[in-house]
Amino acid sequence: MNRFISYEGLPISSGGAHSIGRKAPKVNYDKTLEFLNLFADKSQPKSIKLTLFESEKKEYSALKLLPKLTLKFGIPKTRNDGWLRTWAWNLTEKDIEKVFETLELNNELPKNPAGPISLDFYWNFHFKDPKTSKVLPNQELIPELDFRIKNSRIYLRLSKQSSISVWFALPFEKMDKYESEFIKDLKSNLPFKTSDKHWRIWKKSEKGNWTPKKIEIKNAS
Repeated sequence: MNRFISYEGLPISSGGAHSIGRKAPKVNYDKTLEFLNLFADKSQPKSIKLTLFESEKKEYSALKLLPKLTLKFGIPKTRNDGWLRTWAWNLTEKDIEKVFETLELNNELPKNPAGPISLDFYWNFHFKDPKTSKVLPNQELIPELDFRIKNSRIYLRLSKQSSISVWFALPFEKMDKYESEFIKDLKSNLPFKTSDKHWRIWKKSEKGNWTPKKIEIKNAS
């Protein structure tokens, strides 16, 4: 493989994610899951994390909420990094129904720089053709440009201000009719509107280095 196409949404300079805060958290989750069921070889999240944040301005008591959450999800991991103290639980899919009930507590709590309660999902997957359900070939040949970012991934954060961050690595070495139609379908099924400025085609040099170039995705909505 000498070329592949990527989408990063959004870069760190833009906060690292697309805002999807206008819809209910469960709606955003369901829409993301629908996309994964269509385009991904697996829809099971690699990790699910619930986090409770202390109030920056002491407008609510996290310690009063803690016993209820501990009773539901067990003993949390506590972190105090000098900003906001947090309590976090690593969950499984069997916790999803009751954790969305917990997330509704945000409706009763004031705004906070983070949270007050957030629910994070992280998925790693390979793309498949939604029409045939066959996994697109050669995805294992796409290089991992950053050891922290596996090909491909979705990071969904559900809270008062929800967001979604993605890194898509597609094994396309050109942009013909099939590739264009695939990306058009992909865009129309995502729970957010992609930025046309953040599609890249990567080319491998004779020395083995990968260099990106912006590409225009036509006829996609």
